[in-house]
Amino acid sequence: SMIKNTVHASAWTSLTPAPAQYRWLDEDTACEVAVVGGGIAAAMIAMRFAEAGIDTVLLSDSPLGYGSTAVSSGIMTLSGEETLTCLAEKIGPERAMTAAHLLAEALDNVENLCGSFQNGCGFRRMDSLRYATESEGSAVLRREYSLRLHNGMDVELLDADTASEQFTFPMSAGVYTKNTAAQVDPYRMVHGLAGLAVGKGARIFENTGAETIEQTEEGTVLVECSTGHTVTAGYVVMATGLDVSRHCGGLDDVRTTYMALTEPVDGFAGWRGPCVIHREEEPRLYLSVTEDNRILIGGLDSAFMDEKGRVAGLLDMTPAVEKRFDSLAYILRDMFPAIPNITVEYVFAAKDGTTKDRLPVIGRLPDCSQIAYAMCCGDNGILYAEAAGRLLLQQYQGIDDHELGLFSPHREWRVKR
Repeated sequence: SMIKNTVHASAWTSLTPAPAQYRWLDEDTACEVAVVGGGIAAAMIAMRFAEAGIDTVLLSDSPLGYGSTAVSSGIMTLSGEETLTCLAEKIGPERAMTAAHLLAEALDNVENLCGSFQNGCGFRRMDSLRYATESEGSAVLRREYSLRLHNGMDVELLDADTASEQFTFPMSAGVYTKNTAAQVDPYRMVHGLAGLAVGKGARIFENTGAETIEQTEEGTVLVECSTGHTVTAGYVVMATGLDVSRHCGGLDDVRTTYMALTEPVDGFAGWRGPCVIHREEEPRLYLSVTEDNRILIGGLDSAFMDEKGRVAGLLDMTPAVEKRFDSLAYILRDMFPAIPNITVEYVFAAKDGTTKDRLPVIGRLPDCSQIAYAMCCGDNGILYAEAAGRLLLQQYQGIDDHELGLFSPHREWRVKR
């Protein structure tokens, strides 16, 4: 095995000691808005509400950033796991481009936010490449190229020959888009957002799980917490990752994705950009580069997840799991033979889920005006979390936004409870 000295842990929480710690809820309290969750979506939403002058409380059942955020890839792109072409087939080209423009806006906003954090958060803006090795995937990518070009993106179509001058791995076709991707350290980002939220008056409580959430006859929402205390709020936003689907449906597919992060490398021979890379065909593969020049490779998804072994998304190291991590290291070296001394330092896995149309769930159910949901998982969770903060605030303030209809919990496909 190539990875015997590797740390089996979230790279992000291993590389950064907790920038701040927050107390647990040790008394009953009241607020205008309670946000339930401890990841990027919850922190982003709490920050936007607090920024608008709304008295906001954030309740995280674990230390901040130690849930699925700790094992997020930190990658942001305008399409994510699937092409925009594929999204257009599912929801129509106009809606697909609305989503793409929203993501582009979110990417700029995330860059500006990260630039304002004192500790920075490892934000690195990049180009993106989506490539295929077989002719079937190439046909999809040619359509993707046309769609992107038509919508004003700065995009190139690579063929086997042009690609071989820029990349050391073979591809039959590639779509290379300028400036449409980024990498961030999600753990540092969640703490950056929390710091901004607290600066705007939000109160954050860690190790405080929301056990029950009920509307009262007085017209408030009562949150009973694991610490034995309650929060009485006028409005609650649920942003607890995949778990949100228990309340509002929509989750279609849950799987495990595997990631390896290398030690910093010296150069990127054979990797133009370097850019964020997604492979079009199965098995799924994605690659990125951190601000300090570590390579992140992930994918090889599987349908299983051992719940017992899940401490901050960690797995019991079964031989099948070890084999996937070994494969990632092997694939990486095979793709970039000209990059010397590629050494994997951390391996981790995440439970990830998607909706049928690969869009997030953001908004309220029709019969309840006091509880909103934000399920921003899948490959573009971070960008959709940024959008969720803005859209949910607008909804709370009574400003109607047509984009919310795209993500509402009761859109057509919604899985029945």
